[in-house]
Amino acid sequence: MVRRFIFLLVLFIAPVSQVLAHPHAFVECTFAFVMDKDGLVGFKQRWTLDEMTTVSVLDVVDTDRNGMLSAKEQIAVRDLSVESLLAFHYFTAARIDGRDYPVQSITDFSAELNNGKLTYEFLVPCRVKALAGRSQEVKVAVYDDSFYTFVSYVEEGKSAIDPSKDPLFANRQAPARPEDFKRFSDAVGLGKYKGKIPIQGDAAKFKIAADVREAPEMAYFFDQIVPQAFILDFRLK
Repeated sequence: MVRRFIFLLVLFIAPVSQVLAHPHAFVECTFAFVMDKDGLVGFKQRWTLDEMTTVSVLDVVDTDRNGMLSAKEQIAVRDLSVESLLAFHYFTAARIDGRDYPVQSITDFSAELNNGKLTYEFLVPCRVKALAGRSQEVKVAVYDDSFYTFVSYVEEGKSAIDPSKDPLFANRQAPARPEDFKRFSDAVGLGKYKGKIPIQGDAAKFKIAADVREAPEMAYFFDQIVPQAFILDFRLK
């Protein structure tokens, strides 16, 4: 409980200038489906936190105050994050053939600090065995349904939106308001993800189709935000 409280404190509460609007924290997410010889293994994600959120996390875990993560401090970040983000299902919503899949764990977590930003990398396990007779659909969207943290999809090595274009970017503490999404969307120019959908691992045995589409059934934040979902259809060849 203590670790969970501390993580929520540093991730979701930063120095306050005014009490106005959401979102307050920003994550750039790269995403990939991971396969093995039997089918889907899970979803690999890399999150890059914004500078202000990074500073808040380092205030807790960077005990020697040298602006770097020692091996011990990396373990502290892992323990804090893995335990605390469970309550938020690691910001990952998934559906298999139209049914909700409960995200309850992550594995292979690592953290590093580059250019003033923390990056988390991990795998969300989701084992779906491929079938010979029919395709199976796996749909995944990455978002914080409270809209406190905004998650942008990015391709490997590229950048996402510039949240500082939002006039309320520096206002880090406030209750959510229905009009927040429209303001934020208009300010930063949200667009559709048009990048590749990486499929890692052993995919040679499968017939695969991958796409990114809006998922109205996953709408959140007063049902205003319809997330884009990564969609994988696959079956044995």
